[in-house]
Amino acid sequence: MTFGSQLKRLAGERHAAEAFVDVLNATTDEKRAILESAGLVLSPIFATAPYLRDLALRHADWLADVLEADADAAFDDLIAQIRAEHAQEEETALAKRLRIGKARGALLSAVAEIGGVWTPAQTTRAMSDIADAALEASVDFLMRQAAEKGELAMPKERACAASSGLAIFALGKHGGQELNYSSDIDIVAFYDLSLAVLPDDGDHNKFYVRLLRQLVALMQDRTADGYVFRTDVRLRPDPGSTPIAISVDAAMGYYESRGQNWERAAWIKARPCAGDIGVGNQFLKELAPFVWRKHLDFATIADIQAMKRQINIHRNVGGQRVMGHNVKLGRGGIREIEFFVQTQQLIAGGRDPDLRVRPTVEALAALVQGQWISADAAQELKETYWFLRAVENRLQMLRDEQTHVLPETEDGVAEIALLMGFESRDAFEDAYRAALAKVVDYYSELFAEGESLAGELGNLVFTGSDDDPGTLETLSNLGFSDPTSVSATIRKWHYGGYAATRAAKAREHLTELLPALLKSIAETGNADAAFARFDNFLSRLPAGVQMFALLRNHEYLRHLLIDFMASAPRLAEAVIHRAHVVDGLIDPSFAGDIAASEALVASVDAFLADARSYEDLIDRARIIGQEQKFLIAAGLVGGALSAEQAGRQFTALAETLTARLVRSVRENFAAKHGTIEGAQVGILAFGKMASREMTATSDLDFILLYDVPEGASVSDGERPLDAPTYFTRLTQRVIAAISAPTAEGVLYEADMRLRPSGNSGPLATSLKRFRTYQRDEAWTWEHLALTRARMVVADDGLANAVAVEIETVMAQQRDRNKIINDTLEMRALMARERPPRHAFDLKLHDGGLVDLEFIVQVAQLLEGKTLDIPQAPPVQVLVRLTETGLLAEGERLAEIHATYTAILQLMSTCLLDPLKDEGWTGAFRELLARRVNYPSFAMLETDIVAMRDTVSAAAEKFYAAMRAS
Repeated sequence: MTFGSQLKRLAGERHAAEAFVDVLNATTDEKRAILESAGLVLSPIFATAPYLRDLALRHADWLADVLEADADAAFDDLIAQIRAEHAQEEETALAKRLRIGKARGALLSAVAEIGGVWTPAQTTRAMSDIADAALEASVDFLMRQAAEKGELAMPKERACAASSGLAIFALGKHGGQELNYSSDIDIVAFYDLSLAVLPDDGDHNKFYVRLLRQLVALMQDRTADGYVFRTDVRLRPDPGSTPIAISVDAAMGYYESRGQNWERAAWIKARPCAGDIGVGNQFLKELAPFVWRKHLDFATIADIQAMKRQINIHRNVGGQRVMGHNVKLGRGGIREIEFFVQTQQLIAGGRDPDLRVRPTVEALAALVQGQWISADAAQELKETYWFLRAVENRLQMLRDEQTHVLPETEDGVAEIALLMGFESRDAFEDAYRAALAKVVDYYSELFAEGESLAGELGNLVFTGSDDDPGTLETLSNLGFSDPTSVSATIRKWHYGGYAATRAAKAREHLTELLPALLKSIAETGNADAAFARFDNFLSRLPAGVQMFALLRNHEYLRHLLIDFMASAPRLAEAVIHRAHVVDGLIDPSFAGDIAASEALVASVDAFLADARSYEDLIDRARIIGQEQKFLIAAGLVGGALSAEQAGRQFTALAETLTARLVRSVRENFAAKHGTIEGAQVGILAFGKMASREMTATSDLDFILLYDVPEGASVSDGERPLDAPTYFTRLTQRVIAAISAPTAEGVLYEADMRLRPSGNSGPLATSLKRFRTYQRDEAWTWEHLALTRARMVVADDGLANAVAVEIETVMAQQRDRNKIINDTLEMRALMARERPPRHAFDLKLHDGGLVDLEFIVQVAQLLEGKTLDIPQAPPVQVLVRLTETGLLAEGERLAEIHATYTAILQLMSTCLLDPLKDEGWTGAFRELLARRVNYPSFAMLETDIVAMRDTVSAAAEKFYAAMRAS
């Protein structure tokens, strides 16, 4: 029986015959008669499928000849023509021969399947055979070409694909010999360095990479005759970092150390399809332990589940919309059948070699033999699989597009129904829904015990090399502006592209973590920036197992870390550079201890107590200092600490570290230079350290004071020093201990400009010199600074002595006009030399923090006795101004000061450069408003302008009142 007589009539109405007439007109009268005899089948095919009509127009005579022959025999002849060796053939001739062979094979298989002569299984096998033959013919040609150029260590007559040393593996459906009608082919190429293919000095990598590029071009470059197959080489190991051809040793090393579960699934179907088949078979034999493991733990099984699509499984698909449904990736689609099979192959194939088969339907049969599934289940899934593959083929036959999505219109679905042989669109839709329902039932049962890895988010699959459309849609809905880039980055994580994701266990944790992680990132309102910083964090993280496990098990930590990425780049950088700083966040005592200075001091002391040497203590001070700064900052950003509490804790940390370092420096210094009998030493703090308002980035403003008894002028060590030299050098050592950069960084910058005579004066100041300078020589600005100075480290007796001196200076009679004039001149000079650089430069703006602090300091100088709160922090002084009747607006100014301080605390904590707009993301603005108890950032902006006006007016009123007093 001829092919033409075997064709069955298509069900449904006849389409207009214009397309068929065009085909008939493209051939001779004799062949026209042959085509007309099959017109009931061919006419609706060509009317519905433009791609098939165009093929028929170009190959009308050949099609007529085939209709007079046997379809299988015609196909065998076609494959033989593709594989035929033509010794003197040029590349253009080969390309033309391959493209004509593919076109005719596509036309033959489409007509045969739609006409009922071939099954979908025969079509998919035929397309796979065409791909194999084309690849083999191309490698044969390229090897002969290389031999002619003298590039090989073998004569031309031996140069062929089989002796190339290069194994071409078909993966996916091509590997299983069930290739889609219009599919790409996924190939991987590995070469064997041990074979004498090239001369001893030959560059194997360069040769094989060039050969494979030429091979891909031969396959997919479009010419007047079309193309052969779109060819994808991205399923090779780590495609972002490796050439398109690598050695078998390099490939094996990758799979043994970094191979992923989805790659195991891909290699189930892998088949040497061209090139050196012997090399390919040997590689598969050596790779078997990677693909077929004897034991699987729960995390691996969970990762296999994640390879599907990480979506919730819904059993009821009765209402599934057929129009627009993805026959491959949609619920109940082809991919679910494939994963139903492959998952069980991966789980049991290590113990049952009979499960190690490539084609999906053969694997179903093997699962029945192994009693993994019932015979009924296998039969239903087999029938459904080929039904869905037939639908997929017809979708692709229409226009030679690699589409899997049913048409969005009723007419479009009706065309598919016609090509499927259904009497009506409704009948097709009923059959299609029934098929999906069967698949969903079986797939749901298989994964019934597995937790959905995406929950309500939608698709989140990052395996393989292609983007899942549903995943891109989910990422877009989550707020990512470039979902494709995000998907590619996450695939890089899964490839082990970073040190943190190279361990299999790390990737298992990451698989489970991803949906929650992406949800946390999306909820920041700054998804792109948060994701970019998390990627940066991941790229610098030396290992990921512990971190991913922590983020999985501690939701608070995950949200806090992502908040850092979105809103607090300074904290994000801290985590990136020193991932260990997050350890303290998961301590059960963190929430309770973060606001307790006693707990902070105990933590610092305990850590420093383990120092093995002076140098080790210096480094340990930096380590614990950075960790505690981070924890305080985290408490502020997370809402566990108020800005006022954070200021006190930052200051307590600085005082504690300073005290411990000063003590250690003195002991180390005394070991060489001895001590001066009766001498006392102390640190006098100024500014934010003195008022306990330090921020995450504050310097230490201090001077070192000492007092030496009369007659004690030289130290008693092996290398004695006189008192001024002794304490100057001691101060240098203290500054170095605090500020010198080490491998662990810098602890604090030290500012010593408030010592007598400023930078031109000696580093260490005697109590006697301090007394005479403050009483007789100090400038107004130095007395203003002294209004909140306090001793933070001191030997017994010295703290009281300094307090007495400060009290004496503060009690001096002063020229009110001079104090006010000096203050206003200083403020005007600051305005000229240090103008504000940002709308939220709240320190320097008119009506900003400097103006508030000048009010406080002038009040302490001129009305200290009335206020009666010496050295008090600014907020207390402002409230006291109202209580004493000196300034009615004092309490309001205290509220404004608290708001300014909170904003500046958060700016310092969160932003790398607070005065540049790029850090002021929507997420940071929202965080700022939330932490200062404003419903919106816009309202905060408006109120800040009003606050500045209030401060400026109050300052003018205050200075006028002080002059009049």
